[in-house]
Amino acid sequence: MKTLLVAVFAYSFLTLDVKAQDPTLSQNFLFDDSDIIVKANIPSEEKTTNTNSKEIAKDAVNAAKNLLNQKPLKLQSKNFPKIKKSIPTQYPSPSSTSKLTEAPFGLLWNSSIIDTRNQGIKLTVAEMKDYTNSFLATNLPKPLDFFDRVYVVFGQENELYRILAYSNTIEDDSNASKVLQQYQKFSQLLEKKYGNKEEDFTPAIITKTSTDAQGKEITITEEAPIGNPEFLSQLETGTAVLFSTYHNDNVAAALSIGVDGNKKSYIVIDYKNLKILKEQEAQTLEAL
Repeated sequence: MKTLLVAVFAYSFLTLDVKAQDPTLSQNFLFDDSDIIVKANIPSEEKTTNTNSKEIAKDAVNAAKNLLNQKPLKLQSKNFPKIKKSIPTQYPSPSSTSKLTEAPFGLLWNSSIIDTRNQGIKLTVAEMKDYTNSFLATNLPKPLDFFDRVYVVFGQENELYRILAYSNTIEDDSNASKVLQQYQKFSQLLEKKYGNKEEDFTPAIITKTSTDAQGKEITITEEAPIGNPEFLSQLETGTAVLFSTYHNDNVAAALSIGVDGNKKSYIVIDYKNLKILKEQEAQTLEAL
């Protein structure tokens, strides 16, 4: 098994159970919720600003290692969170606008549900198991046509800390060459923006027949490479898994490939704000 990544999510690749629009389908997404809070040490007041910065970076990397101790499971493009009609809900008070920072698709990290709606973004309640205040976000300030759905999660603190984007599905070939092209394209962009790329590939194991030195037929096993003639099917069944993670001190992103039951491929990008998660944990520790 390849070395697990030093990056996100914290993208964890946390295990997210998402209820499908089609009730006959079920999905474990990329992460394990047990590690959703970044495990960080709180810097002492005596440390210098420079030391604090180094500690924050170190903590982000360590948190990513802890959260990436499981591989992402097979994704299915039709297994989107179940969309429910908006229900009047009491949310925590909005965050201070001074804390808002730029996020993907024109969203704002730390923004409250009200803040986000005031941007003109439409939020439709989306049912995600173990995730509080999650929505399908439409009418985004900076949409990308390639992405079919963007979900946002505000959590109990009513602060946007997670963004999950599903691409449109792709009519692909057996090598999955089209989705691999998109995967490489977005991988380069994410690496340029966030840095610290780590890629993990679990190949499918295939059997072949060959002949030994005496001409006797033998069966051998070998790892199937990325883009082999059966790669699309291997991704669909989960016998092959390909994903990459990226991170800086504040944000982590994870990029993965999925294939649905109709042999259509797609990519998923999962963003998490490490700084927000660290601050929330610090507040919890302070209150204990």
